[in-house]
Amino acid sequence: MSDWPSISEALNISDLDGEPRRVTLEAAAEDLSALAEHFDVPSVERLKGEMDVTRHGTLIRVAGSIDAELGRTCVVSLEPMRELINENFAMEFTTEVADEAGEDGEGDLDAPEPLSGEVLELADVLMEQLVLAMNPHPRKEGAEAPEDPGAGEGSSPFDVLKGLKS
Repeated sequence: MSDWPSISEALNISDLDGEPRRVTLEAAAEDLSALAEHFDVPSVERLKGEMDVTRHGTLIRVAGSIDAELGRTCVVSLEPMRELINENFAMEFTTEVADEAGEDGEGDLDAPEPLSGEVLELADVLMEQLVLAMNPHPRKEGAEAPEDPGAGEGSSPFDVLKGLKS
C-alpha cells in the first residue's frame, strides 16, 4: 500500500491478462498536502492518472495519462506560480529475472523494468510519471531576473578588493 491511500491501487499480476484493465487514480484532498511535502513543492492542487494495464506473458504494459496542477516557485523571480501537467505515458515491466548488466555496467536502458513480487503498485507508477513530467526549473512566463545593483560598466569583481587595500 502506498503512503497515499486515495491513489493506492495494487494489482495482483496473476489477475492480469491480455485484456486492458482500466484504472483511474485521483488524489483525495487529504492526500494533496502530503504529496506536496513529499515532492517538496508549495502545493499539489490536483493529481489524477488514468491507466490501461495489460499483460502478455511475462510483459506487463501500463499506458495512460497524468493530469496534475502544482504550486511551484519560479526559479527566476521566486514568485509563486502554477505548473499544469497533462501528459501521456507508457511503461513496460517484466516478471522475468533480469539479465546481468552489459560490459559497460548499464544493461539495456530500453528493456522492461523487472518486477519483484506478485503485485504492481500503480501509485508508484503515477508518482514516477509525475516526477518525470515536472519542470526541474519552473519559470513563470515573462519572469525576468532582478538587476544586479553592482553590475554595469567599470564594475569588476576586483573592485571589492581595491577597497580593502589601505
